[in-house]
Amino acid sequence: MRYTLYSENDAFLRRRFLDFPRRLYPPERLTQDKKAERQLLLGTHPLSGAFDVFPFLAMDDSGQPAARCLLTLYPGDENGYVGFFESENAPEAAKLVLDAAAEKAKSAGRKRLVGPYNASFWLGYRFKTSNFFKTFTGEPENLAFYPRLWEHCGFSVTDRYFSNHMRVPTDADVNRKAERRLRDFQKSGYVFRTITFSTFDACLREICALLTQLYSSFPGYQRITEEQFFALFSPLRYVLDYDMVKLVYHGGQLAAFVICVPNYGNLTAGALTPRKLRQMLRIRSHPTEYSIPYMGVDPAHAGLGNALSELLKHDLQRKNCTSVTALIHEGKVTGGFYRVLKTGQTDYVLMKKELN
Repeated sequence: MRYTLYSENDAFLRRRFLDFPRRLYPPERLTQDKKAERQLLLGTHPLSGAFDVFPFLAMDDSGQPAARCLLTLYPGDENGYVGFFESENAPEAAKLVLDAAAEKAKSAGRKRLVGPYNASFWLGYRFKTSNFFKTFTGEPENLAFYPRLWEHCGFSVTDRYFSNHMRVPTDADVNRKAERRLRDFQKSGYVFRTITFSTFDACLREICALLTQLYSSFPGYQRITEEQFFALFSPLRYVLDYDMVKLVYHGGQLAAFVICVPNYGNLTAGALTPRKLRQMLRIRSHPTEYSIPYMGVDPAHAGLGNALSELLKHDLQRKNCTSVTALIHEGKVTGGFYRVLKTGQTDYVLMKKELN
C-alpha cells in the first residue's frame, strides 16, 4: 500500500483529520473532542496564540485517511510536541506523518519530539499501555498498538504513569497514620470544606492558583492564564458530585484540594446530546465508581494528602463506590495512599525522539 502525505491546513485536510477517529474506535471508546480539535486547527481555541500547530495526514490509495498527527511548537521551547495521533495498524502510514512532524520540528530548531501531547499539557497527553477493555473519564484512550508504531519511528519511553483501581473500602480498612493526620490537622485549625454550585467559580480560581504552581515541574508543562484555565475547566460544574470535591484552608488560604468525578466513561467527550445528558445525570445520581484526576497539596502543608485520602475513604465507603486514582507519575507518594484497597492498575507512557 502506498500513502500520500497532506500537510496543508486547508478545508480538505481538516475535514478528513477530524473525521478519522470515528472510523477507528467503537462508540463506547471514542473520546474525541471534535470541537476542540477544530478550534486548534483554525487557531480559535482558548489556548491558541501561545503556539503554532501543523497537522499531518496520510491517505491511502483509496483516498481514505490512514494516519494523522498534530505538531505543536512553542516559542523558545527546544522541544516539539506531537499529539492527536491516530493510525491504522500500518507502520508505513504512521512513519510518514511522524517523520514529517520530526522534519518540521527539526527545521524549526527543535532538538527532540515529545509526545503524545495534544497541543498542550492541559488538553491531554500520554499513551495508555494496558487495560483497554474500559474507558475512564479524563484518562487517555488510544489503540493498543500506538506505542509500538512510535517505537518503530525512533521514539522511546521517558516517563511512566499509572492509575490505581481501588475496591470499596470497609470498616476493616484502617490506616492509623492517615487517621492521625486528619485528626491533627482538624485540631490545628485547618478547615475542610466541599464546594457548591454557587461557590464553584471562586473555588475554581483558588484551585487554579495552587494547581498551576504545583504542576510547573511536570514534563511538558506550559503556564496558562487564569482566564484560560477557567475556559478549560469551568464545564466541570455540570459533572461534579460536589460532596466529592474537598478543599482544605489554613489561615484563609487554600492549602490542598482533591477533585473526584463520577466515572462517566467517554460521555464527557464530544458534543453533549440530550441522550448523553440523561445518562450522565443518572450516573451522577447513582455513581458506582469515581475517578480522582486531581489532587494538590501546598508543600508548606505536608501530610494533608494523607488526611484527604482518609476523608475520601469514608465517603467512598458510605457511597459503596469503587475508585480510580488517576495518572500518577511513577515514584510519586500519592501512588501509595491506601494501597490495601488496590485491585489493579492501568499503565501509561510518555515518549520522545531525539532530532539529531
